[in-house]
Amino acid sequence: MKGLLIYERHESIRNHRFIEYWLDTARVKNVDLKLVLIEEMSFGLRDNKPFLVVNGENVTADFAVVRAKKPLLSHHLEKMGIAVFNPAHVSEILNDKRKTHALFQDDFPMMDTAFVEGESPSPFPYPVVVKSSGGCGGREVRLCDNEESYYQALKDFAYSAVVQPLCDTPGRDVRVYMLGKKILQCMLRYSDTEDFRANFGLHHCARPIDIPDDIRRMALEAADRFDFGLVGVDFIFDHGRALFNEAEDVVGTRMLYQYTDMDIVPMYMDYILARL
Repeated sequence: MKGLLIYERHESIRNHRFIEYWLDTARVKNVDLKLVLIEEMSFGLRDNKPFLVVNGENVTADFAVVRAKKPLLSHHLEKMGIAVFNPAHVSEILNDKRKTHALFQDDFPMMDTAFVEGESPSPFPYPVVVKSSGGCGGREVRLCDNEESYYQALKDFAYSAVVQPLCDTPGRDVRVYMLGKKILQCMLRYSDTEDFRANFGLHHCARPIDIPDDIRRMALEAADRFDFGLVGVDFIFDHGRALFNEAEDVVGTRMLYQYTDMDIVPMYMDYILARL
């Protein structure tokens, strides 16, 4: 069994220990897993057939774990007959917050949400939360109190964003880790500063909790809509209600290793091998 573990170079440096654990786990399970960097590959069509070249050599595999927001690449690998985790349609939807909200608008309660292109004025009174359409990890999210900060955020996010009113419980959310159709763990994330974001990757706090019934229902319904691999489904709170916020395709797992006994890499590898 041959597999590809795909990263962008800068993310591979930041996640080098996680990558080594993937490679070690693959060896234990007799899987030939190769780390491939986006910057070392080219892909396209030759004689009307899809190809993938890495460092000048043609490459194929049985499966690929794509730890990068590259829906086109994921679609291309699937055209080559390579099983992709997460699948391309998951990557395409979840890596665009506009598409994610549009897809789930009839299923889950969520904050009022505007899809902003260009220099459109704020559709809601300030303060508003501006999120880059393709951002993740809370790194491309701004709280804007006035027009100047609002238009600066749009400019920084290449004029493609979702805009929402600020919920009444900022700095607190819930992430549900899912593997396929199964809920693995529910984590409460919270800021111990004045930061309105709760992302663990921004050095805030987290702890495992029992999953509330309403969040369990929404997470399972989300899984019914998609052929998930490993994802995180996030919920925020407003006026006492849990609201769908977003779902992460290239979801981080540091919380699981720091605060639980869950060993997600071999679990994910077993899931992949069972699917194949």
